[in-house]
Amino acid sequence: MAVLRPAVVALGMFDGVHTGHQELLQTAASFAEMIGARCCVYTFLNHPSTLLGGDTPLLTGTEERRALLTMFGADEVFMEPFDRNVMRLSPEDFIRRLFRLWDVRGLVAGFNYTFGDHGAGTAQTLIALGESFGYSAIIVPPVEAGGGPVSSSRIRRLLSEGDARGAALLLGRPYSVGGTVTPNRQNGRRLGFPTANLLPQAGRALPKRGVYVTDAVCAAGVYRAVTNVGTNPTVHGDHVTIETHLLDFSGDLYGSELEIRFLHYLRPEQPFPSVDALRAQIACDADSARRFRAK
Repeated sequence: MAVLRPAVVALGMFDGVHTGHQELLQTAASFAEMIGARCCVYTFLNHPSTLLGGDTPLLTGTEERRALLTMFGADEVFMEPFDRNVMRLSPEDFIRRLFRLWDVRGLVAGFNYTFGDHGAGTAQTLIALGESFGYSAIIVPPVEAGGGPVSSSRIRRLLSEGDARGAALLLGRPYSVGGTVTPNRQNGRRLGFPTANLLPQAGRALPKRGVYVTDAVCAAGVYRAVTNVGTNPTVHGDHVTIETHLLDFSGDLYGSELEIRFLHYLRPEQPFPSVDALRAQIACDADSARRFRAK
């Protein structure tokens, strides 16, 4: 039987890996370094709400979340599905599950962390069980930014309001979505403003529909851009897309990977009386994007 390695384990869903999560990870990494252990993360592939009939849009995809967790201090990230077996574990059996993965020397969680059957375990339960299981528990207090505690749900709300700057403050970086550029109707090219089209990932949180100043990251570099999230009603679009016009870029992006970083909300999506009126507005949007300076 393999010998389990000593570990300090950070617990949470970590959706978005926002500044509160980053503080938690740094706390776990510092404790692990102090006692000569690995900093590990235990989390879930799916949001627990999906098993309870909820539909929580995610701020990060699985591999994006893994990469961010590693960047902010995790030596190892363990993800497993949140299913009914996990949901029904008693708090004690949940801890035993962790001990089957690692030689747990410490557990680090946020102040509002819950675990076990119907959330029976709390941060205080983690502390109490540490005495019998032989680990140290560290509970991280809330991190505040922008006038309130940082949380994934608050970031989702800010995005739904089009507050890209507010979301970036809580995340510690601009909110971004990425994917493979796919062919669309090429309306932008006919208007003189060619766009790169991304289809939204299923289950992914999207900002409020409208037009944004963005940064577009591709293999050729980072370009200031204008991005429309919506259906393009003037040209009779029928499904939500993310269409981005990269300023000062020439080339073919079809089939390549593109990341869109949302910086600032410019205006709502709206129908225009003519294609010429739409073209004129896009030109104004592009000028606004050129002049935009992040504060």
